[in-house]
Amino acid sequence: MAWFNRLCLALVFVCLAGQGISQNIIRAEAGLLDARKWNFREKNLALSGYWTFYENQLVSPDQVYSTRGMDHFFPAIWGESSSDKNQTEYATYALRVLVPDSIRKLALEIPQLYCSYTLWVNGLKVASAGTVGTTKETTLPKWVYQTTTFSVNAKDTLSIVLQIANFYHHKGGAKDPILLGDATRITRHVSRSVTINVVESFILCMAGIAFLVIYFARKQKEVLFFALLSLTWAVRCMFSNLYPVVVFYPNINWQLLVRVEYFTLYFAIVWATLFLHFVLRKLSNPLVTYAIVILNGLFIIYTLFTPVIIFSQWITLYLAVAGIAVLYAGVLIMRALMIDHSGSWFLMGGIVTGIVIFGYDILAYNTTFGYNYIFLSTGYLVIFLLTAIGLFFQLGILKSKRRRSDVLTYDDLFKNNR
Repeated sequence: MAWFNRLCLALVFVCLAGQGISQNIIRAEAGLLDARKWNFREKNLALSGYWTFYENQLVSPDQVYSTRGMDHFFPAIWGESSSDKNQTEYATYALRVLVPDSIRKLALEIPQLYCSYTLWVNGLKVASAGTVGTTKETTLPKWVYQTTTFSVNAKDTLSIVLQIANFYHHKGGAKDPILLGDATRITRHVSRSVTINVVESFILCMAGIAFLVIYFARKQKEVLFFALLSLTWAVRCMFSNLYPVVVFYPNINWQLLVRVEYFTLYFAIVWATLFLHFVLRKLSNPLVTYAIVILNGLFIIYTLFTPVIIFSQWITLYLAVAGIAVLYAGVLIMRALMIDHSGSWFLMGGIVTGIVIFGYDILAYNTTFGYNYIFLSTGYLVIFLLTAIGLFFQLGILKSKRRRSDVLTYDDLFKNNR
């Protein structure tokens, strides 16, 4: 997997360069973050760095500065920075942030944390997800991507206290940073991100239904599998990353939420593999195709019958399976290009875009790199659009204006030398 992570990292750096990200980075040190010179009206501030950390302690806001803690980097997944992977089950973080005197209203953008939390600012509880406890029985997990707005009231120091508890997932702690910024800017950013996720889901759902109609009319398996892929990814849009489904169903069962997130990933690889197999049936290797399908089937069964804390441990192994599937798809498309297969250039465009976006998605999931959700959703829509165009050429619904006789193909060379 090391080569795959390096490839993903290189692709992400290219993406970031394209976005033109350029801003000074400041980090917390010893539980203090000096942001007095930060322009909150123009950019948000990631509250990254060394917070004061109280391991396996739930310390109240009025006790944090009279209780001995230690420096600990935030965000961080527990176990990746601890000698005992099962040592930390709940903890408290504390951070003081110095802000400009002119600031009167700020907001926090809080990502999904593992797996429940309560957050205070200047002693006031401003956000929570689930129930934080010291045992599995007293802890209730919940994932939600949310914002909270609060008044600074002419204070130049924010005292932020965060309690996190995890007894249900392989990961604990925080993967992505909490962002601090202008209330309007933060709220608008999250609203746009959630909206584009919902729009992506709706477009893919409509595309899936449309291709199902085409399948019932033409009975071609590649059409069926593309329809199933579109519908599966439409569901995944609502059950991953920003988890928009929680906006519509705040009390959705957390176990169900996580299982659907994993199921949609596994099924998406199954449908995509079978789709390529039938689109390029003369080039595809049935042994490789069905090996990928069977492996994903085993992950689906394992996820169905084991607790979240168990099956979530194997996601890194699964990413190797997904990486093999992506590479196999790339090989198939390259072979299709060699023989000038109808629609292969659009399929190749979808595959290349898929490698970039999928790599970005995986790296953001496995690190504290952070997501650009608008970029991610747009990228996935481009993948499905290019693939759909390639399928239309395959079905003869779209036809190339270029005459076949004008193109020297691998088949031509092969036939002429027989």
